[in-house]
Amino acid sequence: MARADAFVLPSAPEGFGLVYAEAMAQGAPVVACRGEGPDDFVDDGVSGLLVPPDDADAVTRAIARLLDDRAGAARLVQAGRAAVAALTWRRNAERQLAVYERVSADRPAASGARRS
Repeated sequence: MARADAFVLPSAPEGFGLVYAEAMAQGAPVVACRGEGPDDFVDDGVSGLLVPPDDADAVTRAIARLLDDRAGAARLVQAGRAAVAALTWRRNAERQLAVYERVSADRPAASGARRS
């Protein structure tokens, strides 16, 4: 991946897409599918390119953009590396904890009475 001009995997569905993060960490600009897991860490036009699902023309345009604009692709690589550097187990745990705290804050306090 470190020697690739681009990493293109516009697959759907993707729950997270660890392979995109691996490619970004290795310095490959990525093309991923919009509306899927990579949306969580690929910022379209900033740290990678997102294309609509099932749109071969959009994939073709994204690849051409990366190959035609090497300076732009280098900017995507730099931002992509920064984006995946933030993907740590600690950050993941903190985000998961925040979800649990938000959900539990919305529930009424438990009482000794059992509901049926």
